[in-house]
Amino acid sequence: MEKIQIDILPGVGLGKLKFGMNRDEVKSILGEPDHQEITHYSEDESDQSDAWEYHPLRLDLSFEEAEDWRLTILSVSSEDYLFKGSSLIGLSQDELMDELEMLGVKDLEIEDMSSEDHPAQTMIASESFGMNFWLHKDILEEIQWGPLFADEQTIKWPE
Repeated sequence: MEKIQIDILPGVGLGKLKFGMNRDEVKSILGEPDHQEITHYSEDESDQSDAWEYHPLRLDLSFEEAEDWRLTILSVSSEDYLFKGSSLIGLSQDELMDELEMLGVKDLEIEDMSSEDHPAQTMIASESFGMNFWLHKDILEEIQWGPLFADEQTIKWPE
């Protein structure tokens, strides 16, 4: 498995991984995933997502059937990944909010995502950056992002 660049590129991808790539293109960069699972994200059987996990890299990817099985979501959970040069994983909610503000991310919305299976879970989202920051017990555990949208229906795929 090739080591990938660790800079999070909002709306674009992660290093050589670009939103819009097909599964074969991603495999040529990362190799076979450690775990792969097809899921349905709605009651419509045609709404499928192919989720790949690369455990040593602490990297998850999703390909959506509705987008011709192109790469649509990246998630990282290691402090090795940097956003605008800053390592964010492990920060408290207050530290994260301060850091994101300093990095120019101002459109933050906080939502309590706690459930029986996932108590004390919070998501902080930035629509303009297409990013979600997932916290558990006030600590950032995962950063998730995807391509940006021209409008509610149209994805702006990176060049």
